[in-house]
Amino acid sequence: MLYRNLREEEIVLLKKQNCRSLDGWDKIQVTDNFIASNIKDVVFSGINCLGLFTERINLPSGVSDMAGIYNAHIHNCIVNDQCFIKNIGTSVSNYFVGEGAIIQNVATLIVEGESSFGNGIEVAAINEGGGREVLMYDELSVHTAYMMAFYRYRPKLITSLQQSIRSYVNRVSSSQGRIGEKAVLVNCGNLKNIIVGNSAHLSGVTLLNNGSVNSSAEAPVYIGEGVNAQNFIVSSGSRVSDGVYLRQCFVGQGCEISNSFTADNSLFFSNSQCLQGEACSIFAGPYTVTHHKSTLLIAGYYSFFNAGSGTNQSNHMYKLGPVHQGTIERGGRTGSNAYVLWPAQIGAFTMLLGNHYSNTDTTSLPFSYLIEDNGKSVLIPGQNLFNVGTVRDVKKWPNRDNRKGTHRLDYLVKDALNPYTIDKITEGIRVLEELRQKVKAEARHIMYKNIQMSPSSIQRGIKLYEQALIKYVGDVLVELLERDDFLSKRADFSPDNHVWLDVAGLIVNSASLENWMGAVEGNKIEINQWNSFFKSEAEAYPSLKQAHALQILQSYFSIDIASCGSTEIINFLERWIDSNNKIKSAILLDAKKEFNVKSKTGYGRDGEHIMKDIDFEAIRGTMSANSFVQEIELEYEKDNQKARQLIARLGR
Repeated sequence: MLYRNLREEEIVLLKKQNCRSLDGWDKIQVTDNFIASNIKDVVFSGINCLGLFTERINLPSGVSDMAGIYNAHIHNCIVNDQCFIKNIGTSVSNYFVGEGAIIQNVATLIVEGESSFGNGIEVAAINEGGGREVLMYDELSVHTAYMMAFYRYRPKLITSLQQSIRSYVNRVSSSQGRIGEKAVLVNCGNLKNIIVGNSAHLSGVTLLNNGSVNSSAEAPVYIGEGVNAQNFIVSSGSRVSDGVYLRQCFVGQGCEISNSFTADNSLFFSNSQCLQGEACSIFAGPYTVTHHKSTLLIAGYYSFFNAGSGTNQSNHMYKLGPVHQGTIERGGRTGSNAYVLWPAQIGAFTMLLGNHYSNTDTTSLPFSYLIEDNGKSVLIPGQNLFNVGTVRDVKKWPNRDNRKGTHRLDYLVKDALNPYTIDKITEGIRVLEELRQKVKAEARHIMYKNIQMSPSSIQRGIKLYEQALIKYVGDVLVELLERDDFLSKRADFSPDNHVWLDVAGLIVNSASLENWMGAVEGNKIEINQWNSFFKSEAEAYPSLKQAHALQILQSYFSIDIASCGSTEIINFLERWIDSNNKIKSAILLDAKKEFNVKSKTGYGRDGEHIMKDIDFEAIRGTMSANSFVQEIELEYEKDNQKARQLIARLGR
């Protein structure tokens, strides 16, 4: 934008409107068509550039006013067209203010010295004692953070990641902050060394210091009443409000942090929702949910996680400090007052109930119940596979993706049965088979990594895991067989033999990740290309999953898709239909518990016994009319119908 000096008549009008320029009127530059009438009671200092203020602005309070600057001290600022700045307590200093921005009733908005606006801050995630620090920056993905935190056994990778981020920090550091176009800052306290993106809305904020609010027009950010945050980054489409307290925290896309939640040295990634409770040194992967004031998450890694009220962990033995850590892999859930003594590793999709002190590792036995029985940790393997709550969780994740716009930082695979969890299931079958061979006939339980399992639960676990394999492979096989050309081209499908990893929500094979890490270590990939790799892996996932399923079909079920006959395929499809029927029955049987006599306790109050059922149905409805139950029944019937049609076609 081209600017000019003030004209004499403009200076006269500004003085008449109680404006002053402490360093001389020649230090103020304006647009060519500048109109001075809407600048009143303003003190200028330093060098300032002013735009055009002629439009009527709709304010958040519901009234309107003319664009302009009123009752403010403006120091070293560029204020673009049609901004509204009014009632500034101290000053707006060292800021670029984007077109149409509103800044009203703000105590302080300043940049002091050079700032990186939250970029480059070290977050001591996972281990409160340090050693797994993640460097924040604007484009931090959950996948990059995961490797920076966990891959400390690859010092060259960590050094390369850190150096690239620090170079980025140097590029974005500045002595001038930015308020984006159409951003709104109203009724706020002290705002220091912050960047505010386009269309952000800050209302009633208490304090923001050294941070970035990475809002955009297509994915606005809201920072609300009573928020107190220092050394932070909040990503697009997120909401932080209602007395939240943050120190050294990164908030990813589509998150909600609210209702007096407090967090220190923690990372929150896509679609996490954290209300009321407390977090210290956590890595909250995608869809981490905690809603309860009594819940403390500390020194842990979580992903697709739901914390029950009173959930707690301990990372301190009162010996060498808070040096212990733990992980709860994707899909974990905790019941009320669940407690885990770190260190521990909890397998994917585990339901955790009670108190656990045995420092266990159940990662080879996913989809299990980990319960407490007389002070002992007891595992029921596979019990959570066809639980209605698990199925409901998986189905609701896509619908609860709150990210807006096209720009993504995290790339997420939301399938419960995926190459990573399936490989864990096959490993679990091997573990359970070995335990079955060892257990004595008279034994009531057998120990495995500090947990107990009963012989009957081992036997049932193997059966449930095999059902999961049939389900996984059959789903993919039906999808492939529906292609008209699959059978003629099936020789082209080479089975997958990779080791699969869950990189904080993205399922990726180790070979691809190894290549990427090698390129990073060799400085062959720029920081702005990191997320492109994760995007490409997410796009390749469906075909890679198909290859993996065919490998399971071959290695576990001894069916080579490239050379098998139609009879083998038909037999497997019939087995899949039978397994589907059993799975559906298990899910519906579990759902039925929500409609049993116990569930009706407390209904029909003050009425006769028959009123209990009437009252219950008025509030909860019936199982047959439940929309989720109907969805499950329809889904499995459609799947089975597809398989029957394929069997008929293959049989010709």
